[in-house]
Amino acid sequence: MTAPAHRRDAAPGHTCEGRPDTCRLPDPWMCHVFYVDGSLRDITVTDTDDTHWNQVLHHLGTAADELTWYSGHSGAEGEDTDGNDAGDRLDALEDGYTATLGVRCGRTWFSAHLPVDGIEFSLWPDGIEDGAHVADVLRFLTELGTACGRPAVLTAETVTGHHELPPLITYDPATGTTTHL
Repeated sequence: MTAPAHRRDAAPGHTCEGRPDTCRLPDPWMCHVFYVDGSLRDITVTDTDDTHWNQVLHHLGTAADELTWYSGHSGAEGEDTDGNDAGDRLDALEDGYTATLGVRCGRTWFSAHLPVDGIEFSLWPDGIEDGAHVADVLRFLTELGTACGRPAVLTAETVTGHHELPPLITYDPATGTTTHL
């Protein structure tokens, strides 16, 4: 992911390549992390597998603002759910069937396309429009890391052959710190 360089003194309402309108992200590092380049951003929790989903779903059931379960194909009607119900639905997901879990923190939506090994969510960078959206992402990273007791990492979308992309933002629950580019 190559984003244009931004001046450190970029004024609010500056212009960023890749964004169709005036950028309302308050800090240049945010412009770089959420550069609109046509790819998703992936959020993963390190060293997790499918056995961690129930603890994550239970935690998100109380920590997130909304959980929505989408069964099957794209365009399916979503159903509000809680963390326990989402865990039961995930456990009951038959081989060959898929689902999507939407999680809203603040105004920002995160998606998990299930089943998946490990804890992984996605978001579109063009949906991160201002400092409040960035705060939502930081909150979500914190909740995921806290739920698993492991670092939560935001990267550019992983692609075949590139399973280890540099972290854009990391939350480490062992130290309680968040770092970014």
